[in-house]
Amino acid sequence: MLRRGRGISLFTLFGIRIVADYSWFLIVALIATSLAVGWFPTAIPHRTELAYALLGLITALFFFASVLVHELAHSVVAVRSGIPVRKITLFLFGGVAEIMREPADAGTELRVALAGPVTSAAIAAVLWTAYALMGSASARPGLRLAIQYLAMANTVLLAFNLLPGLPLDGGRVLRALIWRARGSLRRATRAASMAGKVIAGLLALAGVGFVVMAFLMGVQAREAIIPGLWFIFIALFLRQAADSSYRQVLVREALAGVAISSVMVTDPVSVPSDITLSDLIERYLLRHHYTAYPVVDGDVPLGVVSVALVKSVPRDRWRSTTVSQAMRPLTDDIALAPEDTLPTAIGKMSASGLTKLPVMRDGRLIGVVTKRDIATYLEIRSDLTG
Repeated sequence: MLRRGRGISLFTLFGIRIVADYSWFLIVALIATSLAVGWFPTAIPHRTELAYALLGLITALFFFASVLVHELAHSVVAVRSGIPVRKITLFLFGGVAEIMREPADAGTELRVALAGPVTSAAIAAVLWTAYALMGSASARPGLRLAIQYLAMANTVLLAFNLLPGLPLDGGRVLRALIWRARGSLRRATRAASMAGKVIAGLLALAGVGFVVMAFLMGVQAREAIIPGLWFIFIALFLRQAADSSYRQVLVREALAGVAISSVMVTDPVSVPSDITLSDLIERYLLRHHYTAYPVVDGDVPLGVVSVALVKSVPRDRWRSTTVSQAMRPLTDDIALAPEDTLPTAIGKMSASGLTKLPVMRDGRLIGVVTKRDIATYLEIRSDLTG
């Protein structure tokens, strides 16, 4: 497993990187503990604590496997529709697929949005069928209880995800339908985002209600505090994500049609490919204060090197490792043309994890564009038009 950013890269499926955020380990532990001390001991007493712990952990992991399959369904449909997917992250509130751009039309949006709920419905149906077929006199009560929990969890996951507000799947379905009816992605996203905020508000009210009830009713209702707090946390997450969904569409519309040549730096500082990482740090990183540089061999561009790439090399090898060995090689995935648009640059930066990309013409380096350049352009444009 490889550490990257705020999570751990687990494996790759269908060309999509699967990442576990650090918060994911916390929620797995909480679910496993809850099952091990409550669900399983209540239904099948007189087992060892180790047996309950193993049942809880395995069930929790299978639940998140179903969450992963749900997100993979979204991702596979998106990729088949020509939309790149960088990764899927498992985290505190479930999972999220990092789809690199909005679908080009309402039909594609609807297919991508429905893929997850359809998959969850199929998983829940299979689990409920297996639970029914095993019968109450099953020789494996632990397995039957685990299947029951997973069936219930996937059913709840399905119902929650179908609520009609962004960023939930139901919100994306709503956005697709409004988009198709009104022909405007911006209006559709605004409506679905507002619906998401309403849902978040209702969840927050329900959470506050649970907490207040717990304090008013005393010890008998203290167990209501935990679900109440969860409702509040989920509501805060949904509201933030709903706002973010709308802002992303506004940013894309503001940057659409703006050429890279409008913001690129035409006289970039480049580094030779044959110097060591120690030399790179002393002569470039600490002197020019940029976090990434194009790498050249004479006049021929070879790739990009960044602080993050340097840090990926063990410190004791910095004096023996050359820039060419640590750089990200130049490919179409990280190269831009001056006529490319800013959304194209943002997509390539997100996919590559780089914040500075080279701009090429006829095989020559003519400039660079950075995430900061794009943000500054957007800020100035917003100030002038606001």
